[in-house]
Amino acid sequence: MPEELSPQDIEQRLTRALGPKYEVRRLLGRGGFAEVYEVWDKDLERRLAVKVLRPDVAWTPGMLDRFRHETKAVARFSHPNILAIHFVGEGEGIVYYAMPFVEGQSLADLLRKEGRLPYERVVSLARQILDALQHAHDSGLLHRDIKPDNIMIDRATGKPLLVDFGIAKRLDAGKGMTQTGFVVGTPQYMSPEQALGDTKLDARSDLYSMGAVLFQMLTGAPPFEGETSQEVVAKHIAEPPPAPLAANPQVPQWLSDAVVRCLAKKPSERFQSAAEILGALEQGMASMPPLAVSRAQASAAVGATVKIESGRRRAATAPEVPAAAAAPAASAAAARPWLWAILGVVAAAGGAGAYVILTRPVLVFENRLLEPVRIVAGPRERVVEPGTTLRVPLRRRMAAVAEWRMLRPTSPRGEAMGVEVRGSLALDHPRGRVRRAAEARGTAGAFFAPLITNNTGQPISITVNAGLAGALSCHCTVLPGTSRARIGYYLLYQNSTVRAEDPQGRTATFTDLGPQVDRGTGMVSLRFGPTDLRRR
Repeated sequence: MPEELSPQDIEQRLTRALGPKYEVRRLLGRGGFAEVYEVWDKDLERRLAVKVLRPDVAWTPGMLDRFRHETKAVARFSHPNILAIHFVGEGEGIVYYAMPFVEGQSLADLLRKEGRLPYERVVSLARQILDALQHAHDSGLLHRDIKPDNIMIDRATGKPLLVDFGIAKRLDAGKGMTQTGFVVGTPQYMSPEQALGDTKLDARSDLYSMGAVLFQMLTGAPPFEGETSQEVVAKHIAEPPPAPLAANPQVPQWLSDAVVRCLAKKPSERFQSAAEILGALEQGMASMPPLAVSRAQASAAVGATVKIESGRRRAATAPEVPAAAAAPAASAAAARPWLWAILGVVAAAGGAGAYVILTRPVLVFENRLLEPVRIVAGPRERVVEPGTTLRVPLRRRMAAVAEWRMLRPTSPRGEAMGVEVRGSLALDHPRGRVRRAAEARGTAGAFFAPLITNNTGQPISITVNAGLAGALSCHCTVLPGTSRARIGYYLLYQNSTVRAEDPQGRTATFTDLGPQVDRGTGMVSLRFGPTDLRRR
C-alpha cells in the first residue's frame, strides 16, 4: 500500500523538489488523484499553479511514464484557450507540473452560481473550447476528462481555458507506450466507450463529453444523474440522450439537435470532429431570425406613445424578445381590431420617427478582433469576447463617449505581446440601434495580428516589422508544430514584415503584408516551413 500523506507532507516535499527559486504558498485544491498549490517564481516574479500527483495513489510505472510523455506533449501546445504548461518535474517521491496561475473561476463554479446560461453565451464559450479541442486533436492528443471543472474562466478577459490534460491520451498510443491502468474520467461526462474501458478511444469520445458539458450549460444539470457512479455510467451506456430543449424551452431547436448528436451512443453517429461542431454552431447562429416585438410589448409601446403625446410621463421601455414569441401575438392582435387601429395611428403619426419613440436606443457593439475587448459604456465595464456582440441600453438625451481597449495576450513569461489597441465611440443623442465595432483599422490607425504556424522543426522567435521603424519582438518563442499561434497586434504599414529566427540564427521573412491583412480582424496567417530558414 502506498504511504498516506497529508497536504502538509506533500507541500514540504514539493518545496524541496522545486528548490530555493520557488516559494510554495498555499494549497489551492485537492482531488482524488492530485493536489494543486500556488507557487511564487522568485526569478521571473510570477504566480504559478503547480499540480502534484498524489504519492499515496497506487500509480504504476507504466502510468507515470505515460503521464510524463503526455504532459510534455501538452507543454508544446500554443493555443489561447489551452492553459499552458511551463515545466514538468519530479523529485522527493513526487511528480508535478507547473501552469500559469489563473485569476478566475471554473465553469462548474459559474454554473453553481448562475444556473443555466443564455444560449448566446453558451455558444460563445463553446466556440473557443471547441477550437482548443481541435488544436489538441490535430496535435495527436485526446483530453479524456472534459467537464466544467476543467474549464477555467479568466476573470480579467472572460476567456475560457481548457485545463488538466493530466489523464490525456495520445491518439497514436500503442506505438511503444503502455496502456496499463484503469478507466479514467468523470461519470457525468464520460462517453459510453470510455465507460466500457475501450482502449482505442478517439477524438469523438471528447466530443461526447463536450456534448454533456453543453447540455449542462443550457439546462443547469448534466444529461444523466443518479445516486451512484455506476447508475450514471449505466445511463450513458443504455439510455437515449435527452434534448436540452425539453428542459429549457429557450434553447433553439438547431442547438438542441446539435447537443443530442454529440451525445449519440455510437461514435459514428456523432459529429466527427470539433471543427464540424464549430461549423454547426456558426451555421445555427447565422440562421437565427431578427428580434421581433410581442403583443405585450406592443401594448406597452402604444401606452408609452400615448403618454408621450399627452406630455404627462416619459415613455416606458420594454426589452426585446425572440421572434418565436411574436407568432401567437399576431393571431391575438388579429382578433382585436382596435389594436391594429391604434398601431395604424402610431404608424401614420411618424413612420420611422414613431419607431424611435417606441424603442429605447441601444448600443450594438461588435468585437471583430481576435482578442477580448474591455469596454466602458454607461456605468458598467464589460468584456466582449472575439466575434461576439454586446447590446447596451442607452439614454436618448445622453452625450457621452464610450471607451474600449483590447486585452493583449501574454507570453509564457507573462509579458504582454504586441501593442495597445483601443478606440472611442461617440454616443451623442443616440436613436434606435447605434452600431459600433472594435476593428483593426479605425481612427487610431491600422493594426494587424499575425497568426504563426511553425513547421520548421525548430523553435522560432518572431520580430514584427523587422527592418522598419517600430520593429517589435513578440517576446515569445513559437515551438515547432504550433499552429496559428496568436502573438498580439502590431502597427500595420503597406510594407509590414514578419521575421522568424531559429536558434542557429537562420531567418525567414514575410514582406509587404499590408494588402494581405483582413480589414476587420487584422488577421493574416503566416506559415514558416522547413525550407524557409536561411542564413542572413
